[in-house]
Amino acid sequence: MSRLQRKLMPVAAGLITGAGTQRWRHRLAEWRRRLRGRPHEATFYFRIDDPYSWLLAQVLPRFAEHFGVRVTPRVMLYLDRSMYPEPDMLRELAPRDAAALAGLHDLSFPADWRIPDRETALAATRCLLKHEHDERFWSLAHALSDALWRGDQEDLQRLVKDHGQQPEDQAQLALEARRDQFLKDGHYLTGTLHYGGEWYWSLERLDHLARRLETLGQGGGPWPLDYGRAKQALLPGAPAAPADDGETRPELEMFFSFRSPYSYIALPRAYALADHYGLTLRLRPVLPMVMRGLSVPRAKRFYILTDAAREARLHEVPFGRACDPLGKGVERCMALWPFAEKEGRLREWLLHAGEGIWSQGVDAASDAGLRKLVTAAGMNWNRARRWLDDDQWQRDAEANREAMVAAGSWGVPSFRVNGRLVWGQDRFALIEQTLQSGH
Repeated sequence: MSRLQRKLMPVAAGLITGAGTQRWRHRLAEWRRRLRGRPHEATFYFRIDDPYSWLLAQVLPRFAEHFGVRVTPRVMLYLDRSMYPEPDMLRELAPRDAAALAGLHDLSFPADWRIPDRETALAATRCLLKHEHDERFWSLAHALSDALWRGDQEDLQRLVKDHGQQPEDQAQLALEARRDQFLKDGHYLTGTLHYGGEWYWSLERLDHLARRLETLGQGGGPWPLDYGRAKQALLPGAPAAPADDGETRPELEMFFSFRSPYSYIALPRAYALADHYGLTLRLRPVLPMVMRGLSVPRAKRFYILTDAAREARLHEVPFGRACDPLGKGVERCMALWPFAEKEGRLREWLLHAGEGIWSQGVDAASDAGLRKLVTAAGMNWNRARRWLDDDQWQRDAEANREAMVAAGSWGVPSFRVNGRLVWGQDRFALIEQTLQSGH
């Protein structure tokens, strides 16, 4: 990337992610809807072997009724594997995560779930395709999902026999075409709603859509169910007393990347959680996926940037004028990690480096940019720059990657507490539950 491109990057990112841009897009979509005389409409991309799809399907009928939105289901099954860097790991992690979310939100998901095989998922999908446009879709999707994730073949076969299926050849062609069109439309994750030009993935983004609809006068009052609940720890009671010298405290691990906007957005909440419960927050930096040989296609990068922007606004974290630190910028920030620890300024370094990279357009790959970040964190640049040639960070990053993968995750931010892995910046309520339960 040229120097000019790096200078223009924060400007372009700011335009894409800005609150003003989002409001303009929303107004334009609403103007088009009214001009065409259309009702409020959303498309729901449902995949039966995706646990997040099932959770969202359980609440959408109530959500749609409350806000007066017509939700059209679009059944999917085949996805572009290039969008999923470690699909086998995701197949194991997602049901565990969904089961925990179901408990938090009082939804259905079997504790003794079983990963569906592709042949069984296809049979259930063909049944749903046949009923995609009738009122029975929601109840049928729930019944089929329940049988599929419980591994109840007898119940599943009964449902398929009773309700019928779309012919296999037609279903295969439709599902392949939908996979390709999905990417062209700009997204890659099922369990997703598309409304007015914007994507809302899983339960944890319904809060954004609810607020958008409320500003349009829909709903006659706030949406009564808090589906942003998983994002925040409650932090009840008084904070923990300061640690005494030599006191051993419980540990919260956080796998972190300088290139991950979600890592940056999660960091203040991670510190707040650790401070409140008297935990030692052990931050474990890893290289970005791209620098580890994993692909992040353009459609995925664009969604992550825009989604991170609205999440940052929700948590009041500065965001927008981003300067991608990929490559040299990441390496230099990683190299200064041991120095920041030695200076007792690691918290300041991570918070200021994150804000500089994701909000102020600071180019961490340049000496001028890195110096600005170091100084903002209260450290001496002349001492800091001596650490830039030290390669210890590479060995530490590899050890952290191996630990993260062994724990069951491939991406950041991931957390581990009391031996339990929790994935994502929108799972702080689950981390808190683990702390309170002790397991």
